[in-house]
Amino acid sequence: MTEETRPYHSPARRRQAAETRRHILASARRLFVERGYGGATVEAIADGAGVAAPTVYASLGSKRGILMGLLDEMAADADREGMEEKVAAAAGDPRRQLRERIAFNVRFYAGGADLIDIARTVSGVERDLAEMWEEGEGRRYRATRSLVAEWDEAGALAEGVDAGRAVDVMWSLTGPDVFRLFVVKRGWSRDRYEAWLGDTLEGLLLGEVPDGGAR
Repeated sequence: MTEETRPYHSPARRRQAAETRRHILASARRLFVERGYGGATVEAIADGAGVAAPTVYASLGSKRGILMGLLDEMAADADREGMEEKVAAAAGDPRRQLRERIAFNVRFYAGGADLIDIARTVSGVERDLAEMWEEGEGRRYRATRSLVAEWDEAGALAEGVDAGRAVDVMWSLTGPDVFRLFVVKRGWSRDRYEAWLGDTLEGLLLGEVPDGGAR
């Protein structure tokens, strides 16, 4: 009986693959913004990254895969893992958990408002991207529902607010559309928006807002 041979992946090769992926994503983001999603071909993305088109397909697959890769990169840049750790560490302190979630959302939206607009617009005409958008919103809804259930079980929700209403309000107000209206359209600073949203949701879901108000 022979031993099974396992493929060897050298650290240098992994680093090279990661570097190639970063170049592809940077090229794609630039072209998505300049030409729109439909106008940015895989060939053009490959050319901008200095690689062949088959390399793009091997690294990220279709243009949907490229867009998903960009959104994942945004989440990593916004420190999603750190946010999840902080929310878990703040168990029993709903106000702190809420602020950590909001801070992450603001970082995420601010880091990729252009890509979010592209994804939202194209999802209206391309079925696979519509599914991707719905999957993302579904994950955000489930994460919100899980956190609110924790608050509800601890008796932390404000008087007269049930869990279902709390989930709907928090999910809606922490979405990308509200950020776009206040920050992109009305020119609010990130800090002002983050403080206002935190104060607003604390008041609606957890009771009176501490003194200080929105900045």
